[in-house]
Amino acid sequence: MKILVISNNYPSESSPSRGVFVYKLVQQFVKFGNEVHVISPEGIIKRKSSKNIRKSYGQELATVYRPQYFSASAKNIFGYNTYRIGEQGQVWAVQRTIKKYQLEFDVVYAHFLSNTFIAIQATSKHDKPVFAAVGEYNNIDVRRAYYSKNYYSKMLTRVKGYVAVSPQIVDKLVSLGVPNNKIIMKPNGVDFSVFFKQDKNEMRKKHGLPLDKKLIIFVGRFVATKGPLKLLEATKDLENIGLIMVGSGEQQLISEHIVFEKKVASNVVPELLAAADLFALPTHHEGSSNAIVEAMACGLPIVSSDIPEIKVQCNASFSTLVDPLNVEQIKSAISNIISDANKIEEMSQNALENAKKFDITKRAKDILNFIASNK
Repeated sequence: MKILVISNNYPSESSPSRGVFVYKLVQQFVKFGNEVHVISPEGIIKRKSSKNIRKSYGQELATVYRPQYFSASAKNIFGYNTYRIGEQGQVWAVQRTIKKYQLEFDVVYAHFLSNTFIAIQATSKHDKPVFAAVGEYNNIDVRRAYYSKNYYSKMLTRVKGYVAVSPQIVDKLVSLGVPNNKIIMKPNGVDFSVFFKQDKNEMRKKHGLPLDKKLIIFVGRFVATKGPLKLLEATKDLENIGLIMVGSGEQQLISEHIVFEKKVASNVVPELLAAADLFALPTHHEGSSNAIVEAMACGLPIVSSDIPEIKVQCNASFSTLVDPLNVEQIKSAISNIISDANKIEEMSQNALENAKKFDITKRAKDILNFIASNK
């Protein structure tokens, strides 16, 4: 099958950690014998990159095109959202790429609704089915604000099938008029050849991390909805701990416990997870958290949020779920785990066992079967 993937959220050498979950799924599509072309439009005014500008994001099995377009901020002016200007730029960028390289494809797979609407417009004359991957729940309503109600509903009906990452997203799509038989629910998966339990001390030595502390790792954006500052506050009085903070964002992290803080290439993340004793993510909302299943695959006990999206992934055998706004609950959950070596080991083994349900290879196969049977 010839698959055209459209996603403006895809890693590159300048942004190696951006859209890694899309990249990982695309590689699986290729490994199953499909011919995959990825079109990832890039705004001419790019985001500021990290200091290490050129980094490999991994072996690329698909053919990737990165056409440029002029982007515009999302402002509502007399009922028209200027986001649509940037959207149209991406539509033209995709069309130029298809024409220039004479791309042939059987189906279109668009990651997120934003790319789905771009894909529908850009490939309409090719009369090929468009499938949409729908991730974070809150973004569904965000996108609705950019369009008229009739236009939004019309675009949803033009999608051949939806891949939802959680039951909550399935329910949301159904409430918007999408038939249940057009939706498959597949939580995000993990590549066990990349994420697995490794020698803890070896990884600590490799990354200059302390050998004599209990290390707690956070992986995510440094923004309020992910809860990094809540984690710092919850751990400020704990003794003999270190914090590995992987990511970047608008929030400034200040804590004497931080032993590592920066955004890293995706191939470094499993090594840092392997170096830790516990994974913490007091997030406000998710779609299907890649960070959690990756931590699980590395055998880490998990402290995260008592919200529906996380409950789908976690159970009490390897995790403690708390109110992400309650610092005392976060502190207590972390303390109860790291103070008991036997509990850490037991939860670690349970995490490894539970992770088997989230195999990315099986996820990719199920998605491909869904596409093949509905195209």
